[in-house]
Amino acid sequence: MSKQFYFSFIIAALSFITVKRIQKAGVEHFYLLETLFQKEDGWFNFKKPDFILNLPFELREISGITKLEDGEIACVQDENGIIFVYDLELDSIIRQFQFGKNGDYEGIARVDSTFYILRSDATLIEINSPWDSTNVIETKLNIPNLDNEGLCYDQRSNRLLLAPKSKTGKGPEYKDSRAIFSIDLATKKLDAKPLFVINVPEIEAFANEKGIPLPQKVSKLTADSISALKFMPSELAVHPKTDEIYILSAVDHTMAVFTKTGELINFICLDDVIFNKPEGITFLENGDLIITNEGQMGVPTLLKFQWLKL
Repeated sequence: MSKQFYFSFIIAALSFITVKRIQKAGVEHFYLLETLFQKEDGWFNFKKPDFILNLPFELREISGITKLEDGEIACVQDENGIIFVYDLELDSIIRQFQFGKNGDYEGIARVDSTFYILRSDATLIEINSPWDSTNVIETKLNIPNLDNEGLCYDQRSNRLLLAPKSKTGKGPEYKDSRAIFSIDLATKKLDAKPLFVINVPEIEAFANEKGIPLPQKVSKLTADSISALKFMPSELAVHPKTDEIYILSAVDHTMAVFTKTGELINFICLDDVIFNKPEGITFLENGDLIITNEGQMGVPTLLKFQWLKL
């Protein structure tokens, strides 16, 4: 048995197990989720996604998504320099564009006919039509963070938003701080001052005040359950109706919502069966939400949630 065949067999087996695990969870797990993202202008019911799609093997490392027109999304994965166009209705990849060599590509945003892609080493890649390697501009951003994952388009402000996964500086005083940066599309320059800084203990305090569950771990000293919240941004997106920023943290299966000035207005622990590794988030024009999960040696998935008007 060749190594390639053996590897494919293992992936297929793990994929089957993951699918069965999701199917077994089914509606039971949907109704164990909290429905906390509710406001006077609309809300999401995280108990009940519209649908879950099992994505193809090519997208097992899916890391960033952005909406297109007519029920399509564009995706990147953190191995190959390829933009994949996925049709939600057909449940398949319908086009793909090779823009560069293999690399750790984490975020993608579309602005008119231009795609922007974030590589983890803080390199911003601009790809213009016809979206191939002959129309690529690379810019090294002056960000100290080594692990950069989140990128989205803020249409109302004509800028890109960027979310590093790691802390904002060296030293223990920065352990619980995460920064959100902006790039002005008129000048194509990064604002050296963060748009706002996320403080992890402030998220914990918010959750405790609102009675929202936090991820838990067992203390080695007391054997008590304590907060395991790390909140390390994996992706972000701006809601087209409310203009609020939704930020995923894959490492602890959580999501928080902020205003443009950095005020925390919502938080939720996501079910780790359905949201096994949430790495991609985008909104459709009508406000519907799409979240994608990496495969983690299993099946990558796509979940859609309807924006419910009150």
